[in-house]
Amino acid sequence: MNPDRLPTPTRPAGRRHARARGFTLVELMVVIALATILLGIAVPSFVQMLARMRIEGASQNLATDLQLARTEAVQRRATVSLATLADGSGYAITSGATTIKTVAFAGGVGFTGSVTVTFEPLRGLATAATLTGTSPRTDAQLRINSDVMGRVQMCSPGGSFRGYTAC
Repeated sequence: MNPDRLPTPTRPAGRRHARARGFTLVELMVVIALATILLGIAVPSFVQMLARMRIEGASQNLATDLQLARTEAVQRRATVSLATLADGSGYAITSGATTIKTVAFAGGVGFTGSVTVTFEPLRGLATAATLTGTSPRTDAQLRINSDVMGRVQMCSPGGSFRGYTAC
């Protein structure tokens, strides 16, 4: 044995050091802080995304129901109207005194103004109308145009919605 060299300590046979398992308090606090920062960034954009999806869904339903009203007018051989509520929070499809369908929008979605689109029974011709879907939670808008021929088109004012032409 070399006298300049000290022997290395050995562990007693059969005993091993137990390794600590889990996280330290500092590691846990760092993870919580990072998660809080990420959620703080993601939540506002998530709220806007939900508002945009609600506008899009309500606009799609309204466009489909305009086509329904046109079809009902021809099928019933009677004038059918789709009228939005004065506050823009919904609409009703009626034929004379008969209500065919009533819809209320959810999540703060609304359509501008009080608009009535009337479809005549012979050819399904309509009064021209423009409805714009909005929400207080986002600046994005979708516009629905119904022309005198009864055709319905959707566009995005200022191009605020991807997938729709700008108008």
